Amino acid sequence: MADFDIASYVAHIEANRAAKDALMQKLRARRPPHRITVTDLTNLKQAYFRRKYPEITPPLEKQQLMWAGTGFHKVFGAAVSSEEYLEQFVEIEGIVGKIDIYEEIPIEVKTTSTTVSPKGLLKYRQTYIEQLGMYCAMVNISQGKIIIYQRQDQEAPQAPLSAYHVTFPNLEAIRDEMRRRRDLLIHALISNDPSNLPVCSWLDRGCDYSEVCDCRTASVPLSYEIAELAGQIQFDDVTCQQLLSKVAVPQPSSRFRMNDAVFPRKAYFERLKSAETTLDEEESLQKKQDYLRAMDEFGFLDALRESLQYGAPGEVRSIPVQCASLSDLVRVHQGLPTILRAPKFQSLVERQRLAWAFPHYFLRLGFECALTERPKGRLLLYYAKVDKEDTKLMVYDVSFGSLNALKSEALRRVELLETASSPFDLPKCPAWMCRNCEYRLECGEA
Repeated sequence: MADFDIASYVAHIEANRAAKDALMQKLRARRPPHRITVTDLTNLKQAYFRRKYPEITPPLEKQQLMWAGTGFHKVFGAAVSSEEYLEQFVEIEGIVGKIDIYEEIPIEVKTTSTTVSPKGLLKYRQTYIEQLGMYCAMVNISQGKIIIYQRQDQEAPQAPLSAYHVTFPNLEAIRDEMRRRRDLLIHALISNDPSNLPVCSWLDRGCDYSEVCDCRTASVPLSYEIAELAGQIQFDDVTCQQLLSKVAVPQPSSRFRMNDAVFPRKAYFERLKSAETTLDEEESLQKKQDYLRAMDEFGFLDALRESLQYGAPGEVRSIPVQCASLSDLVRVHQGLPTILRAPKFQSLVERQRLAWAFPHYFLRLGFECALTERPKGRLLLYYAKVDKEDTKLMVYDVSFGSLNALKSEALRRVELLETASSPFDLPKCPAWMCRNCEYRLECGEA
């Protein structure tokens, strides 16, 4: 089957500097917190300078890690729990916080790129324990759990998910330490003097406030009194298995989505797989581990999208699209169908090569434009691996020719999916997908 050449339908690509600058300002903006949080109490020195110097913002490289962690929390939490237990707000004596999952006991979800053992948790991840301990003290429950997702390569042999059960036998002592830290921070803020706050753990490790802080001359040493108040810290394999059992890999919808028209062969195999017999235990575990990795990527994009906040109230809306058996929502920003993607390239792609480098992005945007009858769309590309901050985010306004032909192609692909008896009846996926695709042998593109 002949490939559909989306590049020939791209009439013009314009780099929109005004839109980019506005979005970059939102990415870099940081509002100082108005209340004292549990996170503040894990690092008093940074909490002080964060309020005193709100204009100092972390580099985007560091924010990317935060977006990835925040996004994974959201997607993972929704997969293993229900709405009424997610991100539970708690408050005690002027200190506020959000527990990631709180059903019977507090559960904190963390992400890391390095292996963590029970002993390593107390030695290298004291703030994990301190944060959980404070949440336990706030809700007066003497035990909690820390769930750690370890980012890894596809080939990494270890399981990406681990769980630890932690007890806190003296909750009142934790509350006393929380009050002490709260009062220290308040006094420092009122007096404009951070000298009584303990040294930051990020000293000489790329602290955002290294140019303005007093850590090098501070006399109060770093300590982790709350972590030292923890009782038993045990690896919890039962919780790991329970959580993995709750991670239900999404099943294909009975209706087709926009992405199915972009990657019809993948959609074909996913529907075929879901109709087959139940996977064995090993296959099921592998599928769930792959889904955890996908959560990390989806979560990053969700958090990045939220950080961009691209649009004032009413500026962004979702338009329902339903045509034949294709049903989806198209996000429209300033009147233009808009998609956000994060390519893994380490350098920017030249404008004239974009449609050939990312044909799947342009197919998706072209289909959205055609199905909403808009000749122009907007493509946001965030290059996470590019070092220079000003070039990480690129905004392009893309004009398409022959919307009727694009709409016909989208519907043709959906019709083919409805009747296909073989993957060879369908357009190929992009070549880069084939290397790691689980269906490459059946597809014949190995």
